[in-house]
Amino acid sequence: MLNDQLDEDKNYELRIMNYPFSVFLLTIISWSLSLGLSPLIAYSQSSIKLPEPENPTSIEPKPSVPTFTPENPPPNNPRSTINRANLEEFKIYRLNTGDSLSITVPKFPEFDAAVNIDIEGKVVLPILGRMSLTGLTLTEVETKIAEQLGHRFLQAQPEVFVNLTAPRPAQISVLGEVFKPGFYSFVSGSPLTAALLVAGGSTNDADLRSITVRRTLVDGSVIEQNFDLYTPLISNQGLPDMSLQGGDVIVVNEIKVGEDRDYDRALVARTTLPQQTIRVRVLVPSNTGTSFRNLELPNGSTFVDAIASLPPDDNLLIKEEIALLRFDPETGGITTQKLNTQQVIHGNIAQNIPLQNEDVIVVSRTLLGKIFNSFNIITQPITTFFGFRVFLEGLL
Repeated sequence: MLNDQLDEDKNYELRIMNYPFSVFLLTIISWSLSLGLSPLIAYSQSSIKLPEPENPTSIEPKPSVPTFTPENPPPNNPRSTINRANLEEFKIYRLNTGDSLSITVPKFPEFDAAVNIDIEGKVVLPILGRMSLTGLTLTEVETKIAEQLGHRFLQAQPEVFVNLTAPRPAQISVLGEVFKPGFYSFVSGSPLTAALLVAGGSTNDADLRSITVRRTLVDGSVIEQNFDLYTPLISNQGLPDMSLQGGDVIVVNEIKVGEDRDYDRALVARTTLPQQTIRVRVLVPSNTGTSFRNLELPNGSTFVDAIASLPPDDNLLIKEEIALLRFDPETGGITTQKLNTQQVIHGNIAQNIPLQNEDVIVVSRTLLGKIFNSFNIITQPITTFFGFRVFLEGLL
């Protein structure tokens, strides 16, 4: 049996020797792979080695250049309310959600972009990725992008230009002595005068020397400043350099008693800042009892302008004594001034008084007495011009 085994092994060796060498090699490789021994097999191969630089140098990261300095702190730094004499903050336009920007990097057009600031206050820039721009000025954005490009991708900080292509819409509150106070939508960057115009203009009791603007900054602090629009009117100066931004609160203050001595209301009335038209009612006797004449006059009109706007045959022209009624919101009462049409027509300047919105001209002693009698017996006080109007309409 031992001889038979030896003969079999000898025959196996002869068969292996007779196999082609390539088949034998493939068999060995397959067996090695199945056992995980492939790293142990050495093949005849040539390796390629990359040439090393002649003077190898190590590239160290460049020091970061701060976008802000102590003189120019970031907008999210806590800060106290700015002094009322400091107007610089109100001249600065700070970016926020909704602003559209155009970014240009000369010589590196791959970084150019047209972006909109999203609801999180960020933009997506080519290669740089997402970047927060909330509260920054255009100059600060240019500095920030240049610093990032120079630190991360380029050998030096490139020149960067950022333009505001479309400012965001802004909700602004206009309060105080304006014809229609309330909330209004503006384009950010609009001038202060636009707020007065959209709110119907200032009232006759407005003090254009004292318009208060309150603004909430990114960090939540509030700044406040008074602006004077009256002085530029009388001295031919430029208007205050400030731009409206979302969240601004504008308060047109009332002129105080005793401070209107040098305040030319007639001049203000002829400008575009107050309400452009006033409503004056003429209460006249008629065949049916009493009737109203509703006059829409340009602001700044006087009593003679009201006369000229009536028909020539109106009873107002033939009456010698006429009363002007004006509601006083401070006292809740009615002030009365007697006028003489004939004297006004003949040039008596003292009788040609400037008219105000909601003035009532009464052409009849009987009507005037009826109004005062009714006013004295009412139980609910009149506190607004609207209440005064309702009172007169109810009287008729």
